[in-house]
Amino acid sequence: MRILTALAVAAALVLGTSAPAHAMSYSCDVTYDATVWTGGFVSSITIENTGTSTFSPWLLQIVFAGNETMSSGWSATWTQTPPSLQAANPIWATSIAPGTTSAAIGFVATFTGTYTNPTGITLNGVPCTVAYI
Repeated sequence: MRILTALAVAAALVLGTSAPAHAMSYSCDVTYDATVWTGGFVSSITIENTGTSTFSPWLLQIVFAGNETMSSGWSATWTQTPPSLQAANPIWATSIAPGTTSAAIGFVATFTGTYTNPTGITLNGVPCTVAYI
């Protein structure tokens, strides 16, 4: 019985104390720079990884409140499923390491009515802090 108890205590110590060397976290800052004209706009976007974990691969999702329609984009693989627009990493930049900023990505879009900034931007599902310029 003592051997089983000793084994149980040893197993609990080994299993109960194993923890990662550091906690991993995901967070991001986005700079969203839009130049607007009647019925259209162009946006240039940079993404900064402010967490401790690498985003790899990455997918940026931009949610609009209105009826924005993308006509072209660059430096990412762009798709649109209204009301959101998605930018998947390009093959030459599949990850964004902690403390680094992505190359600028962007798109051109049209809208009707009044232009409004996106209602939210996420990176791999993580809400980003956004600076609108």
